[in-house]
Parts: sequence; C-alpha cells; structure tokens
Amino acid sequence: MKNKHIILLALFGAVAILAIVVVQVFWVKEALHISDQQFDQTVQIALREVAEKIAKKNKTTYEYKNPVKKINSTHYIVLVNSEIDSKLLDYYIPSTFEYFNIKQDVEYAIYSCFSKEMVYCNYIQKNKSLGNSNLVHHPKFEGLDYYFSVSFPHYSIVSMHNVPMWVVTSIILMLAVFFFIYALFVVFRQRSITQVQKDFINNMTHEFKTPISTISIIQQVISDPEITKTPERLLSYSNIIGAETKRLNEQVEKVLNIAKIEKGQFQLKKEKLHVHEIIDAIEQQFVHTLKQSGEGSLIVSLDAVHDLVLADKVHLTNILFNLTDNAIKYGGHPPELHITTRNEGDKIIISIQDNGDGIEKKNLGKIFDKFYRIPTGKVHNVKGFGLGLFYVKKIVDAHKWKIVVTSVPGKGTQFSILMPLKIS
Repeated sequence: MKNKHIILLALFGAVAILAIVVVQVFWVKEALHISDQQFDQTVQIALREVAEKIAKKNKTTYEYKNPVKKINSTHYIVLVNSEIDSKLLDYYIPSTFEYFNIKQDVEYAIYSCFSKEMVYCNYIQKNKSLGNSNLVHHPKFEGLDYYFSVSFPHYSIVSMHNVPMWVVTSIILMLAVFFFIYALFVVFRQRSITQVQKDFINNMTHEFKTPISTISIIQQVISDPEITKTPERLLSYSNIIGAETKRLNEQVEKVLNIAKIEKGQFQLKKEKLHVHEIIDAIEQQFVHTLKQSGEGSLIVSLDAVHDLVLADKVHLTNILFNLTDNAIKYGGHPPELHITTRNEGDKIIISIQDNGDGIEKKNLGKIFDKFYRIPTGKVHNVKGFGLGLFYVKKIVDAHKWKIVVTSVPGKGTQFSILMPLKIS
C-alpha cells in the first residue's frame, strides 16, 4: 500500500470517527436532557400527590395551583397549607416514590414558614424496604404552618443509569475508536515490516548476485579448452570459485542460523573461557584487515583483572566479531576502534567503541530488530542483511547477559556487554 493511500485511509477514518463522536455526544446530551425532563415530571407528579394526600388526611386544601416548586434539578419544595405530621411524611414519600418507580436516594426536611428553620429531616436510601406500613398518629407541631423540602443528593451520579442504551453505544463507540487506532498501528507496522523485508530481499539478492556472476564468468572462461595450456590461470580461477562459493555458503549459513535461533533450535555449549584470549584472536584478524586497507586503527585495552566466564566459545567469538566488524564498517574515515575490558563487582564488561556517525536516539530501540538497518536514504554503502545485531542480541539473551548501547550522533557508538564472572 502506497504512502498516499495510507494517509488517505487514516484521514478519512479519522474524519468518520470524529463525525460519529460528535453525533454520539449530541444524542447522549439529548438523551440525558430527555431523561432529566422525565425525572422532573415524575418527581413533580409524585410530590403533588404527596401534598394531596397530606391535605386529604388533614382535611384541608392547599392555596396554590401547583404546590411543588423546583429550586434546581435535584431540589424541590412543597408548600402545604396545613400542619405536617413527620411520621405521616415518612410514610407518604417512600410509598409514593415506590409507586412512581423513583429509585433514588432521597433527603427530605420540614421547614417552618415563619422561622424559616428546619424542624425535621430524614434520609432514605433507594431500594430500602419501607418497614411497617401502618400509620401511627404522633403529636403535631401545634400552631405552625409548614412546607417540606425534598432533594436527591446522588442524582447527578446515577442519572446516566437512566439511559443504559446510550451508555452501551458509547462504550461500543470507544471500542470502535480503539479498534481503528489499533488497525492503523497494524497497517503502519506491517508496512514498516514489509519495507524491511523488501530491503532484506534486495540486499540478499545483491549479495548473492555478485559471487554468482563471478562464478558464471569464470565458468565461461574455463570452458575454453585452451585454458589447460595455462595451468596457473586455471588454478587462480579455481581459487576464486572456491572463495566465492565459501562466501555464498557463509551468507546462507547466516540466514539459516538466524532461523534456528528464532525457533529455539540451538543449544549453547557453555565452557570456561578467558575473554582476553578471544579478544586477542579477534584483534589479530582485524589488525591484519586494517593493514590491508591501509587505513584505520584498533586499540585494545584489556584492563580487567579477572576474565574467566562461562560461555559458548563459538557464539561469543561470533558476537564480538560482529560488533568489531560493524565498528569498522560504520566507523569514521579512517575508522578508529577501541576494545576495552574492565571489572565491576562480579562482572566483566567488554566495550567496543567506534568513531562513526553515531545512531539517532529514535533508532536506538530498533537496531536489534531482525532485518533492521539504520535509514540512510536510498544509498547503503555498507553491505549486509540487517541480521548481525539481531544475532548478537539473541545470543546475549540466551546467555542471560546484558548489552548496553550508548551513541552520540557525530561522535560514535559504544556497545558494552556485561557478563558474570565464573568463579573457579
């Protein structure tokens, strides 16, 4: 999928999700508004009936067309033109609210119309049983007219429960948004993986094409019967074929080894090893390489007093070789390498430092990924499959060691491997 297609997909998807969110928010607000209106109407009808029951019980009539006054969305007062028996109110409010299916915590109080003071209050939790429904006459507050106040302290918290379908659809919408974001993440990640694999195939094709082309040309040359008259040329061509065949075999083995490591089909053959001996062997090999190229330097400082570890010799040699080889490939011009060892507590730390361009911070977390190569535009001056550091990390993890990378763009990169010492 091309970049512009992915961008268009993300853009259209984002616009669609945003539109759905806006519509959903609008309808949720409308649903809550309707729910509040229904609740208000139900409460007013219920409180009016309570007032009528009190008036009927007291054989009086209230002076107002509508005795219920709304103070705010959760607070009401009911004006009654007669004395109010608190026990009577304790019965009428719960029973009437239960009849109208008002399932809210309710707090009510009786106020004096003359002193404006509260003279009685009570609190009833929703779904609580009414207890004894038999009315018991209690003395009234003589000589005073009263009104009572009703409030719903938790209505704002539980009001969303009145619109469960909208809650469900909102959750579904959030899941859809999450799925869309995750899908975009998968698309971008898959595109990145596809690009990495494409680069790997291109690199592998290039790596295989050169030796194959060389062998093909030599095959045409040695097919000439006259070549037997110059045995020294035949021997030279034979050596070239052998070298190119070995090169092809090494590349194939590298890929196969990575496959085995991924499948867990390899076993470490651990033995007691002196790290300095392995570094000495690697130093000799790379010093010879640098001499042949005529430029570059390798400085080795083996400062560790203790260097005995328990490790697989082949794999330890390979990872140190890979790190040193990378330091030369990606080092400066000319490359300057430093290999050092030191002890810290019961560990030995091997560090390999180059003087290259360094690695940007955003790429540091990806350098151990399979096939990953640091982006350098469309030009890759350094050959490879992007498997070296992946192999290094797998072997380090298999030994339960630790590898640390520090890099300063423009100054170079340092790889440090921390290994526990083997106490002899």
